[in-house]
Amino acid sequence: MLNQANLYHIGVVVDDFQAAMDRYGRQMGVTWSPLINVTVQIWTRDHGEMELHSHAIYSQQEPCIELVKTLPGTFWVPTEGRPLHHLGYWVDDLPAASADLEARGCPKIACALHEGAMMGFAYHEMKDGPYIEMVDRAVFPDWPAFLAGRTQHEVIHKD
Repeated sequence: MLNQANLYHIGVVVDDFQAAMDRYGRQMGVTWSPLINVTVQIWTRDHGEMELHSHAIYSQQEPCIELVKTLPGTFWVPTEGRPLHHLGYWVDDLPAASADLEARGCPKIACALHEGAMMGFAYHEMKDGPYIEMVDRAVFPDWPAFLAGRTQHEVIHKD
C-alpha cells in the first residue's frame, strides 16, 4: 500500500519546458535539479512496448515539483484545466506495490521495462484524480545529492 510519507513529488507536464522552468522559478522561487534526459524501454496500456525519450527536472525544494516535457502520442500530455498530472511516491518493492494498487482499482497504464520485466517506475490511473507514479528507491540511491547537483541520474537496472 502507498504511504503518504513517501509522496516526494508532484508532476506537471508542459509543452514549453524552458518557459515553464523560468515561470515556476520566478513565480514560486524554486531552483532546479540537473536535467534528466533519458531513453528507456516502456510498456503502455495503449501502445504496448515502445522506446521513450524523456526530459524531466525537479525543483530542489521539497515537496518537489517535477516538470516533464510533453510526449505526443502518450498520456504524458497537458490536459486543459488540469495542470497536475501525477503524484510521485517512493516504493521499496515496485512489482508488489503496483499489483496492490491494481487490486485497489487503479489500473497500471505504463511502466519502464528491463528485459521484459517492470523496473524503475510504474504509472497507475485513478478514475477521479491525478495519475499515481511509483518510483523504485533504487533509481535514485541518493536523492538529496541528486537534487543538489552532486550526482547525476543514471538508469539503474536490477540484474
